[in-house]
This record gives sequence, C-alpha cells and structure tokens, in this order.
Amino acid sequence: MARPREFDEDRVKEAVMKVFWQKGYEATSMQDLVDATGLLKGSLYGAFGDKQTLYMIALAYYDLTRMQAGIDMLLGEGSARQKISGLFDSVIEAAKAGEFAGGCLLCNASIEMAPVDSAVASSVKSTIRRFQSAIKKAIEPAIELSDDDNSLSGLILSAYFGTRVLAKAGAPVQMITDTRDRCLKDMN
Repeated sequence: MARPREFDEDRVKEAVMKVFWQKGYEATSMQDLVDATGLLKGSLYGAFGDKQTLYMIALAYYDLTRMQAGIDMLLGEGSARQKISGLFDSVIEAAKAGEFAGGCLLCNASIEMAPVDSAVASSVKSTIRRFQSAIKKAIEPAIELSDDDNSLSGLILSAYFGTRVLAKAGAPVQMITDTRDRCLKDMN
C-alpha cells in the first residue's frame, strides 16, 4: 500500500511555478526547486518528475491559476469595454505596485523555451488560443466580427501580452495606459 503524500500539492506547484517564473527554465536548478518546496530531491522527483516535467506542471498551474482568471473575467459580466479595460488595468495596477519583476510566465516561456521545446510550444499555443477566443467572445457584443475576422481580437491579445512584457522591462505606466486606451477606442 502506497504511503499518502505528506505535503500540499498545490503549495508545491505554486512554489515551483514562482521559481521558474522568477528565474526562467535554464537558470533554475533542482536545488532551487528543492529549496522553494521544502521537499527532499528524491521526494520532488518521485512525486512530480524531472525538471522539464516540473516546468510543464508550473505552466499548467500558471494557466489554471493566473490565465484562467483573465479568461473568466472576459467571459463574465460587464460590457466589452469593461472587460478589455479590466485586462489592461490589471497590468497597470501591478506595474504601479512594482509587482511585475517576473513578468508573465507565459510570455517568458514563449521566449525562452517554446522555440526549443515542442511540449512548451504546444502548451503556450493552447493557452494563447483559449485567451484569444475569450477576447473575441468578450468583444463580439460591441464590434461586428465575421467568423474569419480575428484581427481585433488578435490586436488586443498582442497588445495585452506586449504590455505584460513592457511592464517587466519597466516601461512607463503611461505607455500601458495609452495602449489600453487605443484598444478601447472603437468599442461602445
């Protein structure tokens, strides 16, 4: 009979995610992950697998806990303008508070690992598709879109993720605000 786990899996996933988020894949060592989780190396490997598997778990957890919150907001109550503004406002508020040092784990993964790891590329693409679909649904009431017209949702998606990268780089908050305002210009 297998021994029950003596740790909170979500707490471990959160810790692993934060290490990869702050340091990136290449700069993260297994010792960093051991230190962050408080688990012994053997327990960490036994429960979750190798570094690459832990990275995939971190991306999935980021999607579940961070990206899904944005999707839920886009699919929730409010006008298209309120929903899109809310996306950018979350970046603006985090940038003002100095909470964007790590940037966006999805953006970081897109740059660092997606070009060299097909599993990461697939995960990133899946999240981006889901996010763009939510944006499209959010703006449909305000903008007439044909079935094959993804240009506005693509523009908003690109601007949103672009502002997340800019916030990480320390861009002026006004630049992010201006980007938000431009995306909202043609919405009711």
